[in-house]
Amino acid sequence: MRKIELRPLPDPKPGVGQLVIIGGNVTGEGMSVDIQRNQDEHFLQANGVWGSHPFKFQLPELQTDSDGNQTAVVDKQIVDPLLENPHATNMARFYGPDGAELGRARVKLARDLISSGALGSTPSLEASATLNTPEPPTAPPTPEPPTEPTTVEAGPEVTAAEPEPQLESKTGSRRWLWVALAILLLVIIVGVAAWFVLASRDDEPSENETAQELQQEAEASEPEESTENEAAADNTSVEATEPRPAENAPVLAVAPCSLQRMDEQKELEFIQACTAADGETAAMTLDVIDEALANEHCSIARRLYAHEALNGDIEAALGYARQFDPEQHSPSTCFPAPDAETAIFWYETAQGIDSDNTEARQRLEALQE
Repeated sequence: MRKIELRPLPDPKPGVGQLVIIGGNVTGEGMSVDIQRNQDEHFLQANGVWGSHPFKFQLPELQTDSDGNQTAVVDKQIVDPLLENPHATNMARFYGPDGAELGRARVKLARDLISSGALGSTPSLEASATLNTPEPPTAPPTPEPPTEPTTVEAGPEVTAAEPEPQLESKTGSRRWLWVALAILLLVIIVGVAAWFVLASRDDEPSENETAQELQQEAEASEPEESTENEAAADNTSVEATEPRPAENAPVLAVAPCSLQRMDEQKELEFIQACTAADGETAAMTLDVIDEALANEHCSIARRLYAHEALNGDIEAALGYARQFDPEQHSPSTCFPAPDAETAIFWYETAQGIDSDNTEARQRLEALQE
């Protein structure tokens, strides 16, 4: 399969969408899907959080749309978590009834999707009119002209009839006033609803602006450096400037990206300190990745590959693609098997950084045949 799109239904509903499988060979029922985000390689769980273990969502029987693509309707379990960070990169893997993987591709979000949180907060015009338009108060009954005393007959009939048109005029004015207020309220409600829908839409990056999309994705997924890490980096620099006895370990042993730190710190803490280290060049980062692979720090290597590639380092993007490319793959602890779909994604990332890159173009042509 070439691409997966999550689109709204023809009759859009908050928290509901349809997975559209483009260029795939999957049909029938009994299928399931898991979703993995590239940021930390965690999988979407049934409760909407991301965990380290895959979770398979059961899909209804696939339907064929007007373009010949297979579609499956999904609810807020999948729609809401993906809309929380629309610029993140997510991979969907499809499985058959027997649990065998049928294919995978990156999930692209349509701009018109609405999360379930919008349910009830953007009522339709008809509902708004029903709920919010105030009813005009019931006019008091017109008093019957008195029949007694008979002295009324002595007065001119015009005088007795004068109050009726005045009351009619006042009642008509009040009704027009309520109608005008109702129309004004409807206009306000329609304006607020339109603003809410427009504000809730995320601008989708175009197909031709891959580099800009990847840059936004890197900014959205890049972890913020904590104050404690800044203090640790400052302390390291201070220690590096102080004179040390000759028998002390060299400064490189305690550098933020050193193997010693890699062994001592938690993965996320190491990634934050290493990527924020002053003077850390792209070439040095690739050396750190090689050292992580050699010492089987697989998650650190994958995260550094993705971080550098999404921040515009074409060598990191090509290097990560080669790890999955069936023609260039070398089995290892961190990359035990090739994966053509993932290789295509990272070659496309490299091509987004440099559209004239020969290796990325040639490998994409070969893998997409």
